[in-house]
Amino acid sequence: MSDAEFFALLTACREELAGKQANFQQRIDGAEKWSYELADCLLTIGGTRFPITPIGTFSAEHKSWLWAWANEDFPSIAREASKQIQALHSQTGFRVFLDPGIQASAADAQDFVALAVHQLGAIGFFRSPSEGPTLYLAVFDL
Repeated sequence: MSDAEFFALLTACREELAGKQANFQQRIDGAEKWSYELADCLLTIGGTRFPITPIGTFSAEHKSWLWAWANEDFPSIAREASKQIQALHSQTGFRVFLDPGIQASAADAQDFVALAVHQLGAIGFFRSPSEGPTLYLAVFDL
């Protein structure tokens, strides 16, 4: 895939994610409590449960991205589910989708999320705030 073709794909994925995320936000609007369990690949927001696939983590402090499939702290079921994202390498030819982690900006992280949500066919994403790296989860309907 040429750089121009990749940027066209990325632009389409960004637009797709904006629409998906707006719909997802409407569905969870007003929910105050949330939790996730990587061992079960489930996210609970309010009283609604959603299947999830972890995408990766972004560290603002270190300006780095780590794909979920490479994160040894995650349960094996979560890492295995996340490996579907590696198919973006076959589609684009870009090694970034096979490298466990890279130096990245917050904008890069958002782009990785947009591409992953598209690849996985998710309905949106959930960003889990934390003291350390931010975890991004692809969210699906039951």
